[in-house]
Amino acid sequence: MVDSQDDELSPTPPLTAPHLLAFQFLQFPSPQLHGSIYSKAWAINAKGPEGVLGAIPELHQVLEVPHVRQALTSILGEGYMLHGHRHLHVSSENNQMWHKDSYWGFRKVRKHRPRWLMMLYYPQDTVIAMGPTCIMAGSQYWTKNTEHSECGEDILLPDSGVQSMFLPGSPSSQARCLREATANYLRQDANLVQELELTVSAGTCVLMHYDLFHRASSRKGSTAPERFLVKFQFLRTTEPRPASTQAVLPSPLGVLPSPPSAPVQLEAILEDLRSWYCGIQTERQGVSLLSERAKDAEILCGDYGEAEKVAAAYRLGRVGARQLLARALTADEGTARAAAYGLTTAGPSAASAVLPLLSNASNRARRLAAFVVGETAKPDASTIATLGQALRSSDSNKEAQCELLEARRIKSRF
Repeated sequence: MVDSQDDELSPTPPLTAPHLLAFQFLQFPSPQLHGSIYSKAWAINAKGPEGVLGAIPELHQVLEVPHVRQALTSILGEGYMLHGHRHLHVSSENNQMWHKDSYWGFRKVRKHRPRWLMMLYYPQDTVIAMGPTCIMAGSQYWTKNTEHSECGEDILLPDSGVQSMFLPGSPSSQARCLREATANYLRQDANLVQELELTVSAGTCVLMHYDLFHRASSRKGSTAPERFLVKFQFLRTTEPRPASTQAVLPSPLGVLPSPPSAPVQLEAILEDLRSWYCGIQTERQGVSLLSERAKDAEILCGDYGEAEKVAAAYRLGRVGARQLLARALTADEGTARAAAYGLTTAGPSAASAVLPLLSNASNRARRLAAFVVGETAKPDASTIATLGQALRSSDSNKEAQCELLEARRIKSRF
C-alpha cells in the first residue's frame, strides 16, 4: 500500500519474475474522494449500473491518480485505452461461481501476456460481512475447456456439472459447490493458485490481469451493508519496444501477496513475459536433447493436466519445435490450446508455421492459428492480407472471427 498523494516516487526496479507473477493483482489507495463517490453510488444504484462514469464525474480523478496511471503505463505501455464498459457492481445474498469474464460477450483465447487489465475501485471499507470480491491469484495462466459451452465466460463447474453464474440454494449448498469447483479446477496442481478475499479500505483500487478467475462472495445476512465496486477495463494499444522503459513496475506500489518464488511450471512462461516486455522477439533454435523433446511432446499430447501441458508446450516453443506445435493445433481442445501458448514463445517464424491453418476446416485450429499470428508475426502486408482473406471466409464461427480481427488489429498498429 502507498499514499498516492506522495510527490516523490522511488526509482523503478527491473521487472523480475516475482513481479511478473505478482502483478496479477496490485493494490493501492486513491485520493480521499470515496465519500462523495459512495454517496452517488447509492443514488445511481436504483437507476441501473451502467453509465456510472458520467453519473459520478469524480471517478475521472481516480483514473488520473499518478500511481494508477504509472501502474497502467508500466504494464500496458504508453497510449493504453480505457474500454467503454464500466459497471457498478453491488454485492447480493448469493455467491457467484468462479469465472473469467468474457470479451464483450465472446469467448476468446485467454492471454498470458497482459494485453487487457481490469481495475476494481471500492468507495467504501469492505469487510467479510459485505461480500468482498474473491480472486484466484495465479489463475491467469491456467484455464479450462470451454467449447462445450455457449457462454462467453469461463465458469468453473461443481461435481453436478451444472453451470451457473450465481449459485442457488442454501449457504451450505453454495459453499459445497464452490469447494467442488475449486477442487476440480487444477486438481493435483492446486498449489499454483491462491484464493484471496479482497477486504480493502475505502478508496482502494485493485488492478488485476483480465483473465484471472474471480467471483463475488455473498453478503452475510440482510442487515449487512451493500458492497459497491466500479469495474474498469484497460487495453494495450502498442507492442513493447526493444529496451523499453515499460519493462519496469513502479516500486512504491504495494503488491499483495508478497511475490512467491516461481513454481517450475511457470519458469518458461515468465521467461517469455520478460522477453516480450523488453520487445525481444527471438527465433528459437532446436538445441534440446531428443529425449527431452520427446518427453515434452508426450506430455503435451497425452493425458496430463492443464499446467503440465502448458509448461511442456512452452519448453517445446523455447527449443523451436514449431512444426510439432503447429500440428498439435488440430488436436483436442486442451492440447491445441497449450500448443498455441507454446508457439507464442517460438519466435516470429511460428506465424509461417500456422498460416496454412487459417483455412483449416476446424474453427478451433483457425482461431488458435490467428491467436499465434497475432502474438508472433512481423507486421507485413502479406500477413495482414492473409488474415483479411481468412476473415472474409464464411466458414469461420464468431470465436474464430474474433481472433482473426484481433490478430489483424495487432499486426496493423505497429
